[in-house]
Amino acid sequence: MASQDDPELKALLDKFVCVRRVQMGGVDLATFQSDPHLSWSIFFMNGDKTIYGRYGSSHPRTKRSKSDSNPNHTMKGLKAALAKALKVHASYVKDPAAEKASLAPKTGAAPPWRFAEKTPSAKKYKRMKHLKRSDTDTHGCVHCHEVHRTEIDSRFMKKLEIPDRLLWLYPSPSVLGLSFSKDHCAQITNVARNSPAAAAGLKRGDDLLALADQPLCSLADVIWVLHGLPDEGGVLEAVVSRGGETVILANVRLDAGWRRKDDFCWRFRTFGYAMWLWTGVTLADDPRGIRVTHHSPHWFKKPNRDARKKLKRGDIILSVDGNEGWSRSDYIAYLMREKKPGTRVKLEVERGGKRVKLEFTNPKPRPEVQGY
Repeated sequence: MASQDDPELKALLDKFVCVRRVQMGGVDLATFQSDPHLSWSIFFMNGDKTIYGRYGSSHPRTKRSKSDSNPNHTMKGLKAALAKALKVHASYVKDPAAEKASLAPKTGAAPPWRFAEKTPSAKKYKRMKHLKRSDTDTHGCVHCHEVHRTEIDSRFMKKLEIPDRLLWLYPSPSVLGLSFSKDHCAQITNVARNSPAAAAGLKRGDDLLALADQPLCSLADVIWVLHGLPDEGGVLEAVVSRGGETVILANVRLDAGWRRKDDFCWRFRTFGYAMWLWTGVTLADDPRGIRVTHHSPHWFKKPNRDARKKLKRGDIILSVDGNEGWSRSDYIAYLMREKKPGTRVKLEVERGGKRVKLEFTNPKPRPEVQGY
């Protein structure tokens, strides 16, 4: 995508020192944190490791097949992000102390394990165990999505909590009720009615300059702010450019459970596999409940075979252990986090116009997302 055949792009890139990393082995995750389900992403940063911003955000159509692409990425949008990063850099160089407070949150909290190949779960796998940390070592390559998968498995192994932020990660701005232009830094194209953004007074056409006091180079920076927001929610101050004037809105509020308005199951490389591991089938959200669309494919060797036998294509899951009103993300999170291995799961499904009760066993031992 970032071909320098475009003269304007080349002129912008010539103002940066460009460093390319083609795999995640040896990458310090205390510094480089981004959506792990991207095929590529960009960090704009100073040599002292101060991060100015990010570019690159995932999408349900990202690299699911050869015909898929990422509609969030455009050449125009990339150039806008590069130009904004240069402005942030100029301000930082001029007065680092003044800019440090707003830029510090762009580096996230240190993860439990700083390197993907050093996580407890990764040590089981020869390909990662013998990693040579070389960009040309394809035998030991750590893929971007494996950063996320190894942390989930390692937390299971160490009996650590799996928080909402690790499942409903890098939330879509739709949780705010916002849509953004793909060709600008953070220009709002739509504000959903009765949404947190609408309640705060954000409007279509606003250029979002800062959120939670962090300058925004692209949509990825908006998502980064959301990713770092506590699961219990909070109030985000938004600064926008509207009609040539700067407007500050201090009441963009997200309540507890806000992450669960998003869906994580489209993140196929982790949760697509997790879906088959725990339920044996592929699921889709449905107005009536959760619809079974397919059984796990035959090439997938370790699905939940008991659930696969019990559930049929076209079933609508109405309740799980007596609870209704769940999305497919809620259901997978419940099985992964709250059901002990080997316990029974009670479902009520709609099948052929009738309500049918059935049960299946949660896998024992607990499935490993990385070791499918």
